[in-house]
Amino acid sequence: MNSVVSSQKKIVVIGLDGGTLDLMVPWINDGKLPTFATIMQRGSYGPLRSTTPYYSAPAWVSMVTGVQPGKHGIYDFFRTDTPKKSIVTSQYRKAPALWKILTEYDKSSIIVNVPGTFPPEKINGVMITGLLTPSKDSNYTYPSSLKKELVPERLGEYELEQVAVDDIPKNLIARYSPEKLAEMVNHNTTSHATVTMNLMAREEWDFSMVVFRGTDDVQHLLWHRKDLILTCYQKADEFIGKMMRSYPDAMFIIVSDHGFGQPKKYFYVNNALYNAGYLHAKSDPSRNIFTLINLLFDTFSNLIFHVVPIQQIARSDIGRKIILSSGSGSNIDFSKTRAMYHSVCSRGIRINLKGKYPHGIVEERDYESLRKEIIDFLRGIKDPETNEHLVKTIYTKEEVYGDHAVNDPLDIIFDLEEDYGAQELLQPLGGLHGLFSSQRKLEIVTQPGFFDWEGDHRPNGIFFSYGPNIKNTTVEASIVDIVPTILASMHLSIPKNLDGNVLNDIFIEPPPVTMSDSTPEKKQLLSMAELQKIKKLRHHSKKNKD
Repeated sequence: MNSVVSSQKKIVVIGLDGGTLDLMVPWINDGKLPTFATIMQRGSYGPLRSTTPYYSAPAWVSMVTGVQPGKHGIYDFFRTDTPKKSIVTSQYRKAPALWKILTEYDKSSIIVNVPGTFPPEKINGVMITGLLTPSKDSNYTYPSSLKKELVPERLGEYELEQVAVDDIPKNLIARYSPEKLAEMVNHNTTSHATVTMNLMAREEWDFSMVVFRGTDDVQHLLWHRKDLILTCYQKADEFIGKMMRSYPDAMFIIVSDHGFGQPKKYFYVNNALYNAGYLHAKSDPSRNIFTLINLLFDTFSNLIFHVVPIQQIARSDIGRKIILSSGSGSNIDFSKTRAMYHSVCSRGIRINLKGKYPHGIVEERDYESLRKEIIDFLRGIKDPETNEHLVKTIYTKEEVYGDHAVNDPLDIIFDLEEDYGAQELLQPLGGLHGLFSSQRKLEIVTQPGFFDWEGDHRPNGIFFSYGPNIKNTTVEASIVDIVPTILASMHLSIPKNLDGNVLNDIFIEPPPVTMSDSTPEKKQLLSMAELQKIKKLRHHSKKNKD
């Protein structure tokens, strides 16, 4: 067989969370990202279309499963089959990830810091989970013994981040010490890259994947500081270059889960639903204790940042429980509410259906008429200042996820015009003076404030590919194309239920494509003792050859 199209020996996927060509291409052209410049000159690149909606939780899972969210069932960081803030886990996912498919083909993987992988799965290889891992006290590695090696003198220190729990500390750091936030991000990138490269040097592997999450944080919180954002892209560029030089025969794929841009205003969705009578509160949102705490926190945030060890408190067991139990849902009266906005990352509205949720009140016979009514309501919402419509497109869950979607997706999905972001908080806008406003209705549109992001997601992320059989070309790809492209490159059959396609245009000589009705039968994995014995035999064999 021609050596060019022989089975790809090693494949490396590197995730750059929130990576956007809008920033990268100008920096590449100015010589500020040399590794990406090399890839553009010799490899393939282009926009990578995200999921609908284009948020991290569904997008990363689609990236590693090759199917749209309706098949894998992850629509948000929080479960959508309950009104409570319950964080999703890998066990909630209904489609196999790439590393499970590769395990069944006897291929070995190294998986590091991929969002939504907790708890770690038993695979042929090693795994260290990423975002949504509860805490350092949890078992976040496979095998479990690997956790003991995540120390500086062994594989390297491994930094964990916690969704929701870390948000307030990061907001404070971004506001009062932005340089420190960039330093934290670069420290985390160094941590995850170092651990990954040490594993790649030590383990036998066919596929390796690591996600650098920090670019998402700095773009959310420091969009006005492009100089600091650049340093975070440069840190990733540096380590990607090191990996490429270490494995010159490997195929590299660099991706992001979505792109980025800047909303000029925020639409407070639950405020709008409250004003229209679809959502009811336990107490007046303008006067209740949750609103007062939020507004006081905003007002005295400078003092809190400099005096209170906020990250330590937030990550404590008590702090974690308080944060996850607070938010918009803490003041919603579900026994009277017909519809609510699920979370800041969902772009979805839940209809409180009777018999489906513990406090559901909407009768099944009224479901379709209410959904249509809310869709019409969203279409009519305008910015009070400009009189322009806020909502760009609206979908039913069937239109986005299909008629047989798993894990109870949200009932209405919407996208906003580019100048707007969406917020879930149910509270008056404009700071403390909102507490004393005589208006009965809550404002619904505001300039970005403390609890809003400076930057927000856009539908097109990044795709870069580099390696011996990769041609120099531009390409438009979808997030679900990554898994079938990798399987084809490894000369493995592609399950027919995948939604993506092989990106044949990136190859000098496209690999042969075979399809299968399902993944191969699961094989019994070797025990750790057996694996260690095999590694010792390989080591002695290599030593004798030398």
